[in-house]
Amino acid sequence: MTHTKWLCVLGVVFLMCAAKLPGTADATQEKQQNPPAAEKEAPPSETEKEIELKACGPADIKHSAETDKSQHPTPAAPPDKALIYVVRPTMMGNKIQTNLSVDQKWVGVNRGDNYFYFTLDPGEHYFCSTAENHSVLALKVEAGKTYYLQQKVRMGFMKAGNHLAVITAEEGQVALSKTHPSIMEEK
Repeated sequence: MTHTKWLCVLGVVFLMCAAKLPGTADATQEKQQNPPAAEKEAPPSETEKEIELKACGPADIKHSAETDKSQHPTPAAPPDKALIYVVRPTMMGNKIQTNLSVDQKWVGVNRGDNYFYFTLDPGEHYFCSTAENHSVLALKVEAGKTYYLQQKVRMGFMKAGNHLAVITAEEGQVALSKTHPSIMEEK
């Protein structure tokens, strides 16, 4: 083998090894493609099953979503209600819709790089984000406050799965700045 070929082989071996080291770009990319076990699909717990019954909207109602790039509303929370922003600041699975219902009512749909918002009365509410799977959470909201939820998309079996998570106000503001409003229509 020539000197040049040996250098190429060593370079490839080095890159393969570097990809396995924590803190390298390849390791970070692998972590993003393979989310932590907590975000991977697992059978729902009894608590999640109970929340799902209180949260998910009717399965027979279908929605479509359009992106509105002509405006970028970001209102503040009204004094008597909580304001909820739902963001999806990634193009992964762009055309796959992630629907959201609250207390068994559909409130919005996102695709890649979209967001929507709505208000809720103070108190505990039950959220259900659907794609290939359901991701649920219970959240107690207060009047005059703003909350940010992110629909985190990951590769699924037939289409994108999702994980619904509460994010910080700072993360929410960054996500909003990268996204466009989504307009939901019932089919």
